Amino acid sequence: MVRGTALFFAPTSLFVLVYVALKLNLTLFGFVAAHLITNILLWMFYALLVSHMYAKISLRFDMVLWKKLLLDALPLGGSVMLRQLALQMDVLVLTWLSNLTIVGLFSGPYRISTALRIIPQALSTPLFPLFSRTAHYSRERFTEIYQLSVKFFLILSIPIAAFFVSWSGPILRTALGRKYLPAIPAMQVLGIGLIPFFLSTLFQYLFAALGEQKRFFVSTCTSSAVRLLLLLILIPTLGLIGPPIAFLCSEMMVVGIWVLQLDRLGFPSRFLHISWRPLLSGAVMCVLLFTFSETPPPALRGGIAIAAMLLYGSLLFASRALTSEEISHVREGISFISPFIEAWSKRLRRNP
Repeated sequence: MVRGTALFFAPTSLFVLVYVALKLNLTLFGFVAAHLITNILLWMFYALLVSHMYAKISLRFDMVLWKKLLLDALPLGGSVMLRQLALQMDVLVLTWLSNLTIVGLFSGPYRISTALRIIPQALSTPLFPLFSRTAHYSRERFTEIYQLSVKFFLILSIPIAAFFVSWSGPILRTALGRKYLPAIPAMQVLGIGLIPFFLSTLFQYLFAALGEQKRFFVSTCTSSAVRLLLLLILIPTLGLIGPPIAFLCSEMMVVGIWVLQLDRLGFPSRFLHISWRPLLSGAVMCVLLFTFSETPPPALRGGIAIAAMLLYGSLLFASRALTSEEISHVREGISFISPFIEAWSKRLRRNP
C-alpha cells in the first residue's frame, strides 16, 4: 500500500509540474526543474514515512560511512548505468553509420520493444528482499528461488517473443502504419532478444544479494564492449538488422556468463532442464500464430491470440513445466483476488 501511494504520488506530481512548466513556457529548464522537484518530494515522502513508522533518522556528516557506501554502490551502480547506456547505443551507432531513413525504420520496432522492457524490470525489483534474505541463511533455498525466478521469467517472456516473431507485420501495420513494414526482420530479432533480456534483469539483484557486485560489473563491461564491437561490424554490412543481432548476441552472452558465474559459486540454474519445455511450447505457439498471421478481421485475430495463449499454457501443463509445488505457489500468489471478487459480489447483491 505504501509503495502504491508513492507510485501514485510521483507521476501525479510530475504531471502537475510539467503541466505548469508548459503553461508558463519554461521550456527545457521547466522540465528539468519538474523532475528535480518530483524526486525531492518523493525523497521527503519516504523520509517522513520511515521516521513516522519505523525510526527517527537524523541527517549527519559521516565521511567514512559515505565512502564505504559509495564504494559498495559503484560496481552495481556502474553496471546499471552501462546497461542503460547499452540500450541507447544501438540508435546512436546506427545514426552515426547509416542514414535517417534506416534510423527511422529501426526506431519503430525499437520503441515497441523498449516499452515492453519495463515489465521484467518492474517484476524483478520486489524479488531483491527475498534474494537478500535467503542468500545469508540458506544456500539451498536461495538456489531454489533463483531457479524458480529464472523459470517464471522465461515462461513469461516466451509468448511475448512469439507474438513479436510471428505477428511482427500486423503489429507494425496496426501500431505504426505500412511505412514501417520493411522493419519486420528487425522486430523479429528484437522479439527473440526479449527472452534473454527478461532473464538478465534478475541477475543484478542476485549478485547484489550475494555481495558479488564486482563480478557483475566486469561481465557487464565485457558484454557492453562486445555489443559495441558487433554494432560497428554489423551495421555497415547488414544495416537495419545489425543492431537487433548485436542486441540478441550480447544479451545471450552476458546471461550465459552470469549463469556460469553463479554455477561456479555453488548456485546451479539447471537452465537446460528448466528451459526446454517452455521453449518447445513457445515454438508450437509460434507455428499457430504464423499460420494465421495475415487473418484480416481484428476480432478473429484476437480470438487466435487467445487460443495461442491457451495452447501455450496447455502445453506447459501437459509437459509438466511447472511442478505441483510451483503451481501451489502461483495459486497462493493470486489468491488475494478472491476476497475482492467476493466483496464486490456482496455489494452488488446488496445494491441491485
